[in-house]
Amino acid sequence: MPVPILSEPPGKPDSSYVIPVFGGELWTIPTSNSVMRMLVTEKESKGDFAVVSTGGQQDNPIGFHYHREAHDVFLCLKGSMNVWANDAARTLLPGDFASVPPNVVHQYQILGSHTEFAGLIVPGGWEEFFRFIGEPFATSPMGPLFPTRDHRNPMEVLVPKLMAATEKFDMVPKRDHKGAEPSLCTKEDDKLSGEATTPYFLKADAGPRYAAGGLLVKPLCQKADSNGKFSIARIEGSETIKAQYLAYNTLNFKTSHHCFLVDMGSFRLTVNNQTSTISAGETIFVPAGQEFTLEVASRYSALYVFTNGGGLVEFLVGMGKEYQSQIIAEEFPTDAAEVDGLAEKVGVKIGETL
Repeated sequence: MPVPILSEPPGKPDSSYVIPVFGGELWTIPTSNSVMRMLVTEKESKGDFAVVSTGGQQDNPIGFHYHREAHDVFLCLKGSMNVWANDAARTLLPGDFASVPPNVVHQYQILGSHTEFAGLIVPGGWEEFFRFIGEPFATSPMGPLFPTRDHRNPMEVLVPKLMAATEKFDMVPKRDHKGAEPSLCTKEDDKLSGEATTPYFLKADAGPRYAAGGLLVKPLCQKADSNGKFSIARIEGSETIKAQYLAYNTLNFKTSHHCFLVDMGSFRLTVNNQTSTISAGETIFVPAGQEFTLEVASRYSALYVFTNGGGLVEFLVGMGKEYQSQIIAEEFPTDAAEVDGLAEKVGVKIGETL
C-alpha cells in the first residue's frame, strides 16, 4: 500500500502523505500574480516549521519588512526572482538560494512569465499570515496555476488586511528602507554563513558537496546557519549506483520531521512499510518517529529536503566525504562503526540492513 496521496496537508500530526505536483492548500494574495501552496503547516509538524511553494509571474516587490522571530528562506526552482536582504540584493535563478534570518530587512519580487520557488517558515504558524491576508485560490476565472487578471483596487481588498496583519503577526514594515540594485549571484556566493544572524546568498551548485552513502549532498543551510532550528540540502543520485545506504537501512528520527520536494527524476520512499515513487514536482512529508528508506529510482534524480534541527542533512554530511565533482559517479564504502556513532549524535535509530 502506498503513502496516501492528498490534495492538501491533512491538518493533523503523525501522518505521512504525498502532495501531487502543483498541489497543496492554495492561497493567493489579492491583486497579486501568484499563488502560494502550503505543503506542510504547523499542524503536521507540531509547530516546528511550514513548507510552502509559490508560483507566479512578474509582479511588484512585496515591500520591505523584517521578522522578530521568523527565519525566511527562498529557493528558486524555475524562472527568476529578486531577493533583497539588508544592503544586498540578488536575482535568483533555478537552484540559487537565499537565507534571511530574523531582524534582517528583506523583500522579494517574482520576475518573468512563470517563476516557482520554495520556502521554509520557521517556526511553524507564521503561515497563518497568508491565510489572514489571502483568499483561497479558485482556478477559474483566475487561471489554472496562478491569478493573471485580478484588477481589483488594492486599497480596498489588500491594504486594510495588511495594516491589521502588522498588529497580529511577526511582521514589521520598513517602508523607508533603500534597497540595493539586484545582481546575479557571483562566484563569491559559494559558502554558507556559519552563523545564525547573517543573511547570505548561495549560487546553485557553488556550495559545499559531500559524497555519502551513494548520494551527493549539497547543504544549503545547516544548524550553524539557523541557530539550530533547521537544515536544508539538495540530494542527488542515480539508480545505477547500487550502494545506496538509505535504500537498505531504515532511519527513524526521534524529533526531526522531513519534507522531501523532488526537483528532477524519481525517488522511492518507504514509510512505515508503505512504498511510494515520487517524481519531479511532488512532495512527501515524513513526520518524526516514523521509519523510512529513500532510494533513487531513475538514471539521475535530485530532491530538496527540509528538516527541523539537523535530521537527515546532518546525518549525511556527517557520514560523507568532501566531493569535487558536480555529479555523483562513484560508490564509496560506508563505515558502519562511524555511522553508528553518528546516529546517536543526530538522534536517529538505524534499523537492520534490508
